[in-house]
Amino acid sequence: MSIIPIFNACFVGFFLVGLFLWKVNLFLIFLIWAILSIVMFIFDGLGETLHYESAFWLFVFSEVMIFGSFLTCCLFFDSWSYESLSSSLEIPFVGCFVLLGSSVTVTAFHHLLGWKYCDFFLFLTVVLGLSFVVLQISEMEDISVNIFDASFYASSFCTVGLHFSHVLLGVVGLSTILLIGSSKFGVYRCTVLTWYWHFVDYIWLLVYTIVYVC
Repeated sequence: MSIIPIFNACFVGFFLVGLFLWKVNLFLIFLIWAILSIVMFIFDGLGETLHYESAFWLFVFSEVMIFGSFLTCCLFFDSWSYESLSSSLEIPFVGCFVLLGSSVTVTAFHHLLGWKYCDFFLFLTVVLGLSFVVLQISEMEDISVNIFDASFYASSFCTVGLHFSHVLLGVVGLSTILLIGSSKFGVYRCTVLTWYWHFVDYIWLLVYTIVYVC
């Protein structure tokens, strides 16, 4: 039995509270936690051959339910008197193209696994993911409203913050593949992280549509 879930559970509650209140400095704690978790995962299971594909899809389903709950709150509390967090044609719009571009590069990496230059596309994916992180931090620094102004803004911040945490976790995971090497990391784990990144990319389109456009 792995101790990784117990290790993660010690931090996730504290992290989510800091995330939803948008305390940017707490992301440093999250990064340390994520790196330690990945290191433990590598030493705990890198040599095993068990494939938990059904567990991964169950994880994706639970994530869809969580995002669906937050997006439903955004729609429920929305009113014509509220403005969106920021203009839909500015930073969030650029973020759509950045993540869609990263989806293309990670697909190229996945299909070219085994080719000696496939890590170049993975590197591009990490760069695009970090670019999205920088865009999000820049956007949040310029927003004039806060989580306490209205229930709609609270729901919007929670939704965007939740997606931000997934992007950050995805970047850490992809960077781990880049550092270790895709051949050593294994085809299965590279495939799972590719699917996860696609999920993060496409869920942003829903977040963008509901939080910024609607």
